[in-house]
Amino acid sequence: MKKNHHTLAYKQQKQPNKSYKDLKQKHKMKIAEWMFRETCSYFKEHGELPEGDAPRDAVDLIYEKIKSHSIWVPYDEVYGAYLKKLPQYGKRIREDGLPEEQPQKEKGEKKKGNSSKRCPACGRKMKQQFIGLQHCKCGTSWKKDIGFFERTSDMVFVLERRKIGKKYKQRPAVHAKK
Repeated sequence: MKKNHHTLAYKQQKQPNKSYKDLKQKHKMKIAEWMFRETCSYFKEHGELPEGDAPRDAVDLIYEKIKSHSIWVPYDEVYGAYLKKLPQYGKRIREDGLPEEQPQKEKGEKKKGNSSKRCPACGRKMKQQFIGLQHCKCGTSWKKDIGFFERTSDMVFVLERRKIGKKYKQRPAVHAKK
């Protein structure tokens, strides 16, 4: 039977003496964000930074998140890193204040890549043909450098190769039929 190399148990067995600095940069950033969020929530609740047994309680919550994401690092390493970063978090909170919670995106909110261009004639969403060129069913089009215009039957929409500097780039263009 083949071992699953993504499980936490496999990672612990393979590298039992892993340190915090051996983690990937993206994992360190994620863990640091969780540490800061936990420090902020403690500060909101108590009005001061964690002291005494409170840092261990905070690290317990953070370590559960770390384990749920299948990131392997010993508990003591995380605890040491948290104690090391705690004064910096305190300074950051005192200087910048507590960060405001960002609201969760709802289903209807705009996502990256969706066109928000609306046709001025009929109000429908315009469809993208090329980057910088959008069309509507009613015959209205929009081009990045021209703006809105009415399509006619003799118009042809093409991608032209133009030399810009040393590179060739494709740009949308409008030509007339011959």
